[in-house]
Amino acid sequence: MQLGSQIPDEQRQWWRIALELRLRQCHGDSFQDLFSVVMGHLHGDDFVRVRAFGKLGDKGCDGYLLSTGQLFQCYGALNGETKNVAKLVKKIKSDFATAKVKLAGITKEWHMVLNLVDGIPVEALEALEELKISNPNIKIGYIGKEGFEERIFELSSERVASLLGPAATPADVKNLDVAALRKLVDDLSLSSAPPLEEIDLNLVPVGKLSHNALPTHWQMFVRSGWANAPIVASYFSRHPDPLKGEQVGALLNEKYRALKAQNLTPGTIMTALLETVTGVGSAPPPRLVAAQALLTHFFESCDIFERLPVASPT
Repeated sequence: MQLGSQIPDEQRQWWRIALELRLRQCHGDSFQDLFSVVMGHLHGDDFVRVRAFGKLGDKGCDGYLLSTGQLFQCYGALNGETKNVAKLVKKIKSDFATAKVKLAGITKEWHMVLNLVDGIPVEALEALEELKISNPNIKIGYIGKEGFEERIFELSSERVASLLGPAATPADVKNLDVAALRKLVDDLSLSSAPPLEEIDLNLVPVGKLSHNALPTHWQMFVRSGWANAPIVASYFSRHPDPLKGEQVGALLNEKYRALKAQNLTPGTIMTALLETVTGVGSAPPPRLVAAQALLTHFFESCDIFERLPVASPT
């Protein structure tokens, strides 16, 4: 059994992306269930799942670690983001107050578990710090995406795969499955793509990755896919429909513009583009590698993400 510390970096990058997708897809009870599964794998019977029983409720506890007296409260926001900061702050304070009163005898530590992939609002941070100051006898903590990563990568690779799906190997990336690429392209619905004359397909300058402030794991996703981008270009150049590549580019361009108009972060946009290509849920490694190559091709040559500004002549 391969333990987390021995998982190759390439697999970790794929699983970081899979975890981000999973956290965005989970909300409400499904997010609590994901956290409970991770903690159950990691701690066995030392971790206790807690659920509400009718009117008795859960007394502000979604999970409990027996050996340390750590109490966990989960909040899974829709799409892994929240725009209602006041609601989040109110929940943090009210959940802690409930646990403090009703579970005072067993609470040594209290941890808020959130699926806010791009970070928490500063008002939530302030609320947690206020709880620390006013409750010096209880350790207050927060678990977010990084906390999930830390715990998941302590598991064996078999456990991680059972949670997040199989990761592509270097061999999968090296041997791109053209049949998987063909299936991926065929599965895309091109009926909503805008007219091609509205799309600018000029080459993108070098440096686009850093200019667009993509998170590190997404930058590595694109860099790793560069080797297969020429295969995608060759595939479209030989396609029976000579406009197929431009149609797919137009579709992704329109999707990108729509996501950007919502003021989403670069990581959120990249996640949504990947889901547009692969579909929601885990995908087998050949399909993931084909999606990586396809997105990298259009990252390089089309208009997903922003071009570097053209320098003014001096």
